[in-house]
Amino acid sequence: MASPQVLRLVEVGSIKDRLSRPGTPEETVEEFYRFGTLLFSEIQQRGSEVDRKLNNALGWSIATLAFLLLNKSRFGSSGSYVWIATITAAIFSFGCTAVAAIAVKTRMWRAPSEREWFHEDLWSDPVTLKRYHLLQILATHQTQVQNIKKKAECLGIVEIFLSLSGAIILCVLLLS
Repeated sequence: MASPQVLRLVEVGSIKDRLSRPGTPEETVEEFYRFGTLLFSEIQQRGSEVDRKLNNALGWSIATLAFLLLNKSRFGSSGSYVWIATITAAIFSFGCTAVAAIAVKTRMWRAPSEREWFHEDLWSDPVTLKRYHLLQILATHQTQVQNIKKKAECLGIVEIFLSLSGAIILCVLLLS
C-alpha cells in the first residue's frame, strides 16, 4: 500500500491578500484561474474513483458476510478452530462493511453556491469578480482534497480487512 498523501495546502487568507494587491498582473490571475479549474476537475475525478472503489469494497464485504451467514451451519460443525476463524472473518467483513458504508455515505460537501457565483457586490468589477471566484475555487478544492484523503484512508483500511477476511475464508474452506 502506498504511503499516505501529505497535504500541503496554501493559506487562503494570504492568497486573498496577494490577489487584492493592485500590482498583481491579470495574466497571473488568469493562469491561476485556468490551473485551478483544471485541479478542481481532477479532484472531482479522483473523488469519483475513490467512491467507486469504496462501493465495490462495500459490495464485496456484504457478499462475504452473506456467504458466511449462508454457510454458518457448515462451518459450525467443522470444529472449534474453524468456527473461531469463521467468526473472525465475519468480524473483519462486518468492519469492512461499516467503514465503507460510513466513507461512502451521501453528504453535501462544500461547493461554491450561486450566491458566490453571482456575488452581488462585484457585478460592475469583472477583475475583482474573477479573483473572488479564484478564491472560491481554491477553498472548495482544499475541502474536497481533505475529504477525499479521509475517504482514501478508509479505503485502505477496508482493503486490508477485506483481504484478511478473504484469506481466513480461504483457510476455512481448505480446512473444512
